Amino acid sequence: MKKLHSRFALLLVAAALAASAGFGQLRSGKFGVGVGGSAYIFNTDESNLEAVPKFGAGVGISWSIMEHVGLRANFSSGQIGWKQSNVEYVTSLFSASFYVSGDLFPHDKLNPFVYAGVGGLYYDPRGPTLLSPGQDKLDIVLSGGAGVDFFLSEFMSITASGEIVLTNTDNLDGLKIANSTNDYYVRAGLEFRYYFFDQAFITKLLEAIKARK
Repeated sequence: MKKLHSRFALLLVAAALAASAGFGQLRSGKFGVGVGGSAYIFNTDESNLEAVPKFGAGVGISWSIMEHVGLRANFSSGQIGWKQSNVEYVTSLFSASFYVSGDLFPHDKLNPFVYAGVGGLYYDPRGPTLLSPGQDKLDIVLSGGAGVDFFLSEFMSITASGEIVLTNTDNLDGLKIANSTNDYYVRAGLEFRYYFFDQAFITKLLEAIKARK
């Protein structure tokens, strides 16, 4: 029992040291999962439409595959909104996007990053002119942006980001005008993320426990 207590105490000490001295440290293999909210701003090429900010929520994932390079993903739902003749309309969005990110300061408490990627989008417009029955509501999007990870500890961070999402459709508002350009929207997100230790940290921890035997 005494040996068990000693190992448990060692685990607590190791975690405390990591939390106090190892802020940041996006080491290779480190994996994070987070939840957060987003704000959406719609951009349409129709001059008589006025954008209305809308909100959503989602789940984010990050995986550091090597120093300064990571993979990120975002699964979210939200809305874009606009007004026409003082009447407000919305389109519901459901998206899954995957990115490659460049981490500028992966070992610091504050890590700015840039990212770009591709994703899938399902949209359901409730505008003045709805899509015709059977109209495809699926789209492939390209997106890119920038953000910053602020590490509260080795385990937790707050991530703020902003991206431009370029669609391959002009139907997000339910309107299709000849010679018009594709729609796009801007998404700004704030996310709280929990990180799992990478393999290197676990190996060192196990070695430390073994040395205590």
